[in-house]
Amino acid sequence: MHSNMQKLMNPVSQETHETSYHLEGVAFGLADGLIMSLGLIIGVAEATTDPGFVILAGIVGGFANAFGNSIGFFMSQSAERGLQIHETEEHNAQTKIHSKKEIYMNSLLAFACSVGIALLLLAPFLLTTLSVAVILAFVIGILVAFTLGSYIGKMCQEHRLISGLKYAAIALVGAVVSHFVADLLSIVL
Repeated sequence: MHSNMQKLMNPVSQETHETSYHLEGVAFGLADGLIMSLGLIIGVAEATTDPGFVILAGIVGGFANAFGNSIGFFMSQSAERGLQIHETEEHNAQTKIHSKKEIYMNSLLAFACSVGIALLLLAPFLLTTLSVAVILAFVIGILVAFTLGSYIGKMCQEHRLISGLKYAAIALVGAVVSHFVADLLSIVL
């Protein structure tokens, strides 16, 4: 009876909230994994002529970043949960407290999305020449960033095109900076 009363008072079910909350782990893993992987792949490809080295660096960097993402997300959300519990107990606030299940699931999703985007960006290096693969990875990265930004814009009730373009611009900046760092290193080394 008590849970039925809660469902009536709160039209957004716990399951719906947990599902939408999991999008935070997906968005975090995709965004961070995309920016890091795109920059790493383009930077390494610019510094070398060996697609095998790009793939090796991309896989190692992608997994290291994914572990960092998931651990960082877990720590951040655990700390936030502690603050939520404190606010609820000390100030009798009506704060939604992250469940441990939400935190674990989001950490896992952040890991999976970071690895997934790294592998997606590396796929062209298995299929074509280095110069074409760099272009394809760049285009895929910009399209994924735009799509993610557009979706987040929709959820935030912002203009989807503008939000998508902001995310694409961030990915572009990461790729350009990595390109110039690789050029600089190739001159210095």
